[in-house]
Amino acid sequence: MNTKRYIILSIAIIMMICAPVMAAEKISAGPPDMRVSVAGSDEYYPGDSSAITITIENTATLDFQSQDPSVPAREDRPTTAKNVLVSVESGGAPVQIKTSGQLVGDIVAGRSASATFEIRIAKDAPAGTYTLPVTLTYTYLYYSEDLGDSAVRYYYKDKTETLPLEIVIRPDVRIEVVFLEVQNLNVGTEGYIIATVKNVGHETGSEGTLTLQRVPGSPIIPTDASSFIGEFSPGETVTVTFKASASVNAEESTYPIGILLSYENPEGDKLSTSPITMGVPTGAKIRFEIESPASRLRPGETGIVTVTYHNIGGATAYDAVSRLSAVDPFTSNDDTAYLGDIAPGESAVAKYEVIVKKDATIKTYGLDSEVRYKDALSNSLISDPVKVRIEIAEVSGLMSALTNPVVIILVLFAVLGAGYYLYTQRKKNE
Repeated sequence: MNTKRYIILSIAIIMMICAPVMAAEKISAGPPDMRVSVAGSDEYYPGDSSAITITIENTATLDFQSQDPSVPAREDRPTTAKNVLVSVESGGAPVQIKTSGQLVGDIVAGRSASATFEIRIAKDAPAGTYTLPVTLTYTYLYYSEDLGDSAVRYYYKDKTETLPLEIVIRPDVRIEVVFLEVQNLNVGTEGYIIATVKNVGHETGSEGTLTLQRVPGSPIIPTDASSFIGEFSPGETVTVTFKASASVNAEESTYPIGILLSYENPEGDKLSTSPITMGVPTGAKIRFEIESPASRLRPGETGIVTVTYHNIGGATAYDAVSRLSAVDPFTSNDDTAYLGDIAPGESAVAKYEVIVKKDATIKTYGLDSEVRYKDALSNSLISDPVKVRIEIAEVSGLMSALTNPVVIILVLFAVLGAGYYLYTQRKKNE
């Protein structure tokens, strides 16, 4: 009887001991197993500024799991990476990482998260495959202690691991301007920009075309902006000539202009280099001033107005022709004059026949005059107008009498009378 009692009591004790354990969840699993990769293309070119999106994947798996249906499942798993912080370094690669570490939250087993970083590839980066160190910092469930009565104590562990991320820097064509010459480019004119360009990259480009590109706000405007150069190998140089004009509103200074190369790589992709900015000097505008003094005319007179034009600009005016704009009280049937080529600092003289109205007011007038000329590239241009001074003077006493109609008639009669007198005297003497 006692033996039976002891057996029942032993069974009850064993059940009491085992009950909490049987109610608990049973899991057999390792820690998180993390992997990183590039989402999308992993290929970049020297000089690229781009965004790289990194996929962080947790590939951990549960080896075994059992659960008493009467007991709620635990919230955390040893395979879950909690509060994942992602950061990227260059690791000696020619890459600048412009974004700091990013928190992507929890990543459970079989799931992934992503983080995007801004990067810049060095302009002179050699082609090749590079490894960027990606550091993951997170917490995971390391151990759980069953306290009984469905109570469990969790122990967490911090972990930092660095994983490799490979990117590929493709060879490319990069240009460098090794010599620049500017000819005949003055404010308001068209001239030549002669550039010697070198391929300092690691790729041979085919079907290459060098192009001038206007910089916003710059007064330098490409007018013949493209030059086909064909195949362009690493280390090769070419010299090309472009045409450009400088706005009439510019000043004598140095202004920016861009140059780039469009080409095909060996795979047949059409690519363009980043524009290179060059400084282009411009000469002074072609301008004229009047050196000659004011011409003096009288009312009712037809006279010659002599004007000396002095080139105070920075370039030669070719085939220059001047024009005088005659306005009331002036008229002219000969208001243009050929001046020829006028170099900077030189002068040329023009003569115009001008008719003054009889009722012209006595004062000094300013008539507009301009010079039409050609630049070095035979473009026809017109100078800013200049003032030609003409002084209308009063007629002197003798001149006034000689121009008076009454006096003219009296003089005429006097001449006729004298002639008649001489004639009659000669007849008497005969």
